[in-house]
Amino acid sequence: MCADVTIANTGGHRLAVRGLTVSRDGSADVDVPTAALVAPGTTASMPVTVPMDPATSPGDYPAEVQVAGIRRAAVLRVDAELAMHIIPRRVLAEPGTHNVSFVAVNEGNVDLPLAMVTRGRTSDGGEEPGPDVTLTLREPIVLAAASTLSVHGRLKVPQSLEPTRRHTASVPVGLADLEVIILARTAETEAEP
Repeated sequence: MCADVTIANTGGHRLAVRGLTVSRDGSADVDVPTAALVAPGTTASMPVTVPMDPATSPGDYPAEVQVAGIRRAAVLRVDAELAMHIIPRRVLAEPGTHNVSFVAVNEGNVDLPLAMVTRGRTSDGGEEPGPDVTLTLREPIVLAAASTLSVHGRLKVPQSLEPTRRHTASVPVGLADLEVIILARTAETEAEP
């Protein structure tokens, strides 16, 4: 967690700050390296990074900060972090219905529900969009904060796509996109099962 700590020097001499300690109930004290030289009668703002569990939910957390031997009450404010990706992020598909599996990684601190059915419009690079590619998950999924999960579903690619063109579709999966690439087909590949 990144924060700014404001230090007021009410004394008559320069104050050298070489670090601070953050204390929270139920957690070990954390020494945070930082450096500032605060002139007498002035204040200085120091950027600090306080290590916290990546799954820490958004909200305000009471704490104490100790700087130069002086302890003060503080509030650690954790903002919502929305970050997610999938592996692989690209798949090749042909017209028809196919099983698909991927790994979903929630790098944020907020649980993310994944829609059971999502659609992405196909494109062959022209001005007009084509029909939708549909992803249907096998079961409802809520991807917990700071977690990784294998996801399984069915991908339906429309038969009506022009076979001599390559098509793409970007199908939403939570905050990520599954890029579906549908290659051009020949008469021989169309006849194969």
